Amino acid sequence: MSGNLLAWLALAVALAALTEFARRVRAVAMPQRRTPFDLAFAAALGLGLAAFARGTDLVGSVAAGVACLSGGVFLAMRLQSAQAPNRPAVAVGHPILGFTAPDEHGQPFALDSLHGRPFLLKFFRGHW
Repeated sequence: MSGNLLAWLALAVALAALTEFARRVRAVAMPQRRTPFDLAFAAALGLGLAAFARGTDLVGSVAAGVACLSGGVFLAMRLQSAQAPNRPAVAVGHPILGFTAPDEHGQPFALDSLHGRPFLLKFFRGHW
């Protein structure tokens, strides 16, 4: 396989992984296991390096460089920012933590005021 073909393949893998990663971040739908993203970016990095080893023209070098840069930066950031899994403070079926927050009229509302009565607690996450 020619170096230019490897370069374009590396760029395609990197762009596909970046696009899917950005889509999931915008939708707030990141999976707990991100191994497929790690593998895709590692593949883009490896294919880009293989393209350089095989030899590329100027356009192929740019494609391989972008693939190597995106794969390398993503993997480096993932290694540096590993987060320990946190146990959620509130789980289904467990008691909720008490809090006070302003209501729709700006008056303080305490969750404890609903103690002993069934209620539905809904949080709205605004996207503005």
